[in-house]
Order: sequence, then C-alpha cells, then structure tokens
Amino acid sequence: MKRYKSWPWLSLLLLATLSLQSCLGIGDNQFQSKGTGNNGQQININTSDQAVFKGKIYFTIGHNLYVLDGQKNLKRLTKGMDVRDPAISPDGKKIAFIRRDKNYSDLMLMNADGSNIKKLRSGNGTYRANPNAPEFPISSAHWYAQPSWSPDGKKLIFLTDLGKDDYNPGTDTFLLDLLVYSISINNPQDAQPVAFGFFGDGGLRDPSYRPKHPDQIVYTSYKYDSTQTRQIIQVITEDPNAIANNPYKYKPGVVNIEVDPGVPLTPEIPDVANMQPVFSPDGNSIMYVRRENATTRSIYVMPATNGVTGDPANPNFDPNAPANLKKGLVNYNKSVKLLSKSLLTQPTWSPDGTQIAFIDNNNSTFDLWLATLVKDPKTKAYSLKQDSLVQLTNVEGGIDGESHPVWVA
Repeated sequence: MKRYKSWPWLSLLLLATLSLQSCLGIGDNQFQSKGTGNNGQQININTSDQAVFKGKIYFTIGHNLYVLDGQKNLKRLTKGMDVRDPAISPDGKKIAFIRRDKNYSDLMLMNADGSNIKKLRSGNGTYRANPNAPEFPISSAHWYAQPSWSPDGKKLIFLTDLGKDDYNPGTDTFLLDLLVYSISINNPQDAQPVAFGFFGDGGLRDPSYRPKHPDQIVYTSYKYDSTQTRQIIQVITEDPNAIANNPYKYKPGVVNIEVDPGVPLTPEIPDVANMQPVFSPDGNSIMYVRRENATTRSIYVMPATNGVTGDPANPNFDPNAPANLKKGLVNYNKSVKLLSKSLLTQPTWSPDGTQIAFIDNNNSTFDLWLATLVKDPKTKAYSLKQDSLVQLTNVEGGIDGESHPVWVA
C-alpha cells in the first residue's frame, strides 16, 4: 500500500520540476550554454525566437570582455585583465576600453578581434607627502573611465581625474571627481578638458557624442543642491570644443561656483536622478534612466534638443543665457516612459534603432535584456512593443552591472 501512496507525491514533484524548468527556460532549451567564465560559471544565452537581434553586443563578465553576435555565437576577447566600458570605433575596427588596477586605471585600445592590445594612456603614478594632511599622501596616479568615440573616429572623450592636477592642485588621491577630457587617437598624450563639473559629489558620468554632430555631447552631472545636503543628478549637453576655445572663461567649480558651457536637458529635482543618457543611432532622440525613488528605475526617451550648445552664425552665442537654458529643458516634458524595474541600468540602442538592450537584476544577478521599440509615425514618440521584453543572458553570477554594454552593427 505504501508504494502506491507515494505515486501522487512523485507526480506532484515531477510537475513542479517541469514547471520550474519551464520558468527558467530549461525544459524547452530556451537558454543554451555558450561557454564558461573564469570560475567555471556557465554563460547561458537565450536561443529562442523571441530573443532575436542583429549585430554584435559587447559586455563584460568577471571583467573579461565578450562579444555576442545575432547568431548567438559568444567569443571571449580578453583574459587576465580587469576590463571595463568597451567602446567600438565608428568603422567597427577598434575597441577602446578601460583596464583597471587597484590604485589607477589605463585607457586601452585593441583591434575588434581582440588582437594588438596597446595602452593609450597609463594612470600609474607615485605618492608624495602631503604637508597639509600627512595621513593622505598626494598621488600622481589617475583614473580613466567610459571612453566614447567621436563620429569621425579620430578622437576619444572619456572620464578622468586629471582635473585634480589642472584645477585642484595639491589634493590627495581620495578626491576622485571625474571630468570629461578628450584625446586625439594620433596624439593620446595631449589631453584636453571637454566638460566640467563640481568637485565634491562625484563629477560627471556617461559621456558620448551625438551621432553626425561632432559639436554636441551629452553626459550626466552629479552635484549637491545649494544646501549641500541633497543630490542633483542631471543630463547635460554641450559643445565639446567650447572649453578649448574659451580656456579663461570656463572653470570647474566647488560649491556651486562652476562656470561651464553645459546646458541641462533635465531639471534640478532633488532625489530624482536623470542619468545614463545615450543618443539614438540617428541622433534625434535620447534614451536615459530616471531613478524615480529608492525602489524604481525607469527608461525614458525624449527628443534631442537642437541649437542650445552653439550657433555658427553667432560668435557671441552664450549657452548660459537664461533663454537658452530654458530652451534646453523644453523636450524634457516630452519624455516617454518605456518601462520600469527596480535596478535596471546601462541602456543601449540597437544599430538600427528598433530595439534596446539593458542590464537588469533577476534572481540577485545582473543579466542582459532585450525589448523591441515601436515609433509612432506621426508623433515620433517611442513605446515598447507588447510582450517583446525578453532576457538574453542567464549567467551564473551575472554579468558586470557597472560596465556598460555596447551594441554595433
């Protein structure tokens, strides 16, 4: 009698197992292993018809760089380096990236197939005594982060703390406010300031050029409000040549005395962060992340703003004029929310502008997700295609959530 009574329980257990496999995409072979990471963790890719994309997506796992193509072929490009923030050149032949060390980072360049790795700028440095604060020695080491190519592929903009030498001399290594600088690929040792921020709250993040517009970049600015107690996080645009053309006019700031050519595209709203902007491939829209509260992040899209960073017909154009600053905020009210989740981050467009990819936390790990866009032919507003949201990767331990993915043709 006992063996007959066990059958119902075995049946229920079998059904529960199959149900779990279905939810994980295992039973129908939705996710297939395409390789292993440093510690033997499985790198699983969604091979179903729903997770279809064209081109190549670059991302990091365990701070090694991988590339996944539309046929779901996965290739590892680096080994033995702490890699962050890949950026693919406009012609698809080069990859700029960051190699991070314990106390500094390097700006690197290699071929798209992972060969011919070389260093463009080294952040390695030495320490010397700080007479004003002996417990905090002054360091000549530097940090580099988040490179981005100019539309013609001749320049890179990137984040760095070079400003501590140029504008805040004598500070110690723990003041790591990052500003945007640029270099020519042919002359990488000559770094020029491109965008300023406020010292004391992290500086700037997420710089990138507007496609087909070498005279416009976008980035995220971090600063405190006038009370120095609440954070203001905004999307900013500016002419990347403005500071070089007016070196005595623009300076980074401390406690709201910054003078720079940046024009806010999102308003000052304490405790609501607008960040991680990225232009659409045609340059006509900006996708960005809004941290609406402690538990909700959303992806928004708004129209790109024209004519606020400069005017070729007006040599006396002032980006900080009140009327121009007001114009910069107009399209914020046209923002459209695509989706909301608790920890989504690092969105990127497909090369043809019909899909997006982003990183999101699922079951306590970060993975890549895809979604298809719908563009209204009349209003040009974007929305997500119904039921198009799909998880692309299922990596044991997850992909690196702090290192942004990039999607190219």
